[in-house]
Amino acid sequence: MTQVRFRQALATLPTYVAGKGEAGKVVKLSSNELPFPPDSSVIQAGVNALSSANRYPSAIGSALVEKLAARFGLEQNQVVVGPGSIQVLANAITAVAQANNNVIYPWRSFEAYPILVGITGASSRKIPLTEQGSHDLKAILEAVDADTSAVILCSPNNPTGSSLSAEQVREFLKVLPHTVLAVLDEAYFEFDTSPGHVDGTDLLADFPNLLVLRTFSKAYGMAGLRCGYGLTSPQVAAAIRKVATPFGLSNVAEACALAALAAEETVRQQVGEITQERERVLNILRDNGWNIPQAGGNFIWFNGQIGAEIQAAMLSQGIQTRGFPEGLRVTIGSRTENDQFLMVMRDIKPS
Repeated sequence: MTQVRFRQALATLPTYVAGKGEAGKVVKLSSNELPFPPDSSVIQAGVNALSSANRYPSAIGSALVEKLAARFGLEQNQVVVGPGSIQVLANAITAVAQANNNVIYPWRSFEAYPILVGITGASSRKIPLTEQGSHDLKAILEAVDADTSAVILCSPNNPTGSSLSAEQVREFLKVLPHTVLAVLDEAYFEFDTSPGHVDGTDLLADFPNLLVLRTFSKAYGMAGLRCGYGLTSPQVAAAIRKVATPFGLSNVAEACALAALAAEETVRQQVGEITQERERVLNILRDNGWNIPQAGGNFIWFNGQIGAEIQAAMLSQGIQTRGFPEGLRVTIGSRTENDQFLMVMRDIKPS
């Protein structure tokens, strides 16, 4: 047995639990993946990039940074990219948080948050969601103190699906101390059809302490390539780059992301298909007596203990879903997959 002394923080660090299921062998509705393969142009871009795999990629993903800056009307020094938005977030938290600090976020939310915070030695302040599964922004603000280094908001919230409005976030940021990093995690932004939902890019000019996170893993169907980005002020972006691993974004992921941005029509079509399926599934469930909350992402949420019953019933039929202590998250898949899910739901009575 090794005698290596590990950091004490690891003893209480939670372990990330990935959604189970292997695509093609089971109906995998557990990881919020897009059920469609990437556009052919994206695949070809990846194949072409492999021919230069003997060379290091750009240290900071320069070509993608340039394209994203132009897309959002920002300077290039306001954009950071990395192997998934989770890594951009990890770098941001590392840049601002340390022992004796705290980071505040809603709970339940993305389960990586407590892991990323714990790694820095800072403590987590988890603010319970409202009964509707939404952020309690007032309670989050009340939890802020002199030791708060960052606050994370997630819209649409994973796993409950609730969205924040543009007005809510703007008023929140006005009150939040400007010394605190405000992170707006918009991993599911493209699926959000909620009226008046927040678009973090509209707030960047007014709040230099804001970091907006987006990803290519969800709407762009590139979960297996790991590519995400952050939009923020030059000062925050510079701090994130200081702690980031050089060459963190592979040249294959960067090439595919650039191709995906150019294939916007395919992306819109696929996202539209998923949102239509989401509404179809929601309508059928609600017509059958289920009380399903707002769904802003590519998933739906069953609150409470009924989630365990649903998960067990799905598993018996080869359908993987994602269970949490507070409920169950079900990814919206293809129409065929969704119909299989709905067929099993016919035998389950609403709680």
